[in-house]
Amino acid sequence: MDLLEDKFEEIKEEALDRLKEIIKIPTENPPGLNYQKIVDKLDEILRDLGYKTEIFNPSEEELKRLVRFGEGDRPNLVGYIGNGGTKIAFNGHYDVVPAGSGWNVSPYSAVVKDGKLYGRGSADMKSGIIAGIYGVELLKRAKSFPSNLQVIQTFVPDEETVGNVNAGAHYLVEKGVLKRGKVDYVIFTEPTGSDNICYGHRGAIWAIVKIYGKKSHGGLPQLGVDAVKVSMKIIQELYNSVPEIVSKYNIIPEVSKRPSVLVGTVRCGSWMNTVADYCELSIVRRLIPEENLDEVRSKIINVIEKVTMDFKAKYDYDEFYSVETITSDVKNEIYEVMRRKIREVRQREPGLVLSPGTFDMRFTVKEGIPSINYGPGRIEQAHATDEYVEIKDFFDSIKVLSLTLLELSKTIK
Repeated sequence: MDLLEDKFEEIKEEALDRLKEIIKIPTENPPGLNYQKIVDKLDEILRDLGYKTEIFNPSEEELKRLVRFGEGDRPNLVGYIGNGGTKIAFNGHYDVVPAGSGWNVSPYSAVVKDGKLYGRGSADMKSGIIAGIYGVELLKRAKSFPSNLQVIQTFVPDEETVGNVNAGAHYLVEKGVLKRGKVDYVIFTEPTGSDNICYGHRGAIWAIVKIYGKKSHGGLPQLGVDAVKVSMKIIQELYNSVPEIVSKYNIIPEVSKRPSVLVGTVRCGSWMNTVADYCELSIVRRLIPEENLDEVRSKIINVIEKVTMDFKAKYDYDEFYSVETITSDVKNEIYEVMRRKIREVRQREPGLVLSPGTFDMRFTVKEGIPSINYGPGRIEQAHATDEYVEIKDFFDSIKVLSLTLLELSKTIK
């Protein structure tokens, strides 16, 4: 550790500067802004550090199948370093959710204040991307990069807009880049905290519900079928339908041990003096491991059917994303190695946790690749106004990842 610690002092400001550079590129999704710009920057960084790189860009026909929200190209950057038979992939998504208003700092200025780096994507998850790069670079600078190791950096779009398929990690699985037998482990660097090892995530259903009523004059609302009133009743019943149960699993933060539903958007009507004949609702239902996906879906649809029938309205239910709770095998040796390295760097016992939100780990777990998540940001900062990452957490994560790679290369035959 002493040799790595000495070299870390030499690279830490370089790593922080690289993180600031990519935070300053607004890669908001939807719609998918500046994707090529950030891929060009990350490609430049990897090439400067000695990687061979390749870009996987879905065709127009493939994009029609893979992308529901947004438009434009969806480039995936893959970088290779080392020629060993032990192959470990890092994965990070470069897209971020829209910054929105209300920030006390400019969301894309990468401001450092009181030991924190502020900016959209600082926690979720551009700090994770750079931590993965510099975890490898630390070994190289210390002349400790194992001869039996190959590291594959994979930087992908469209994690934030989810989907049963997407143009990012799913696409790399399809193309055989992240494939069982070709990759020994995948390390994700999503923001679940520098003291935690994450082995999966809760389940989820994302759906769009369209309510069809009947127009009438605002002075004669009794003659119409009010899609707003129908929607209000559906929303109330959906929120009431969530069971009051608490998971036995260690889901972080604590509030995420309960299932939840969110009606995130409501779009209704065409004019204030006309009864709305159309409303569109977006629903996100989060499942704890004790729940069953089919049962939860049935309950949602039953609520919608009953309310629309009572009001003599009609509906369409468009579920474009659903996933059961995903868990990786924590008995795999990568988990024990990383536990030891977190203890060594952070001087505390790491937590073994599930993430409250879904992420691209679902694709590699389903592919059968041993997968783990360890990232510097805190999940409470993801998507938040004035999002930040603690600089010490960012630095410590680089050390943990570097030491994990070093020890794994010694244990895998």
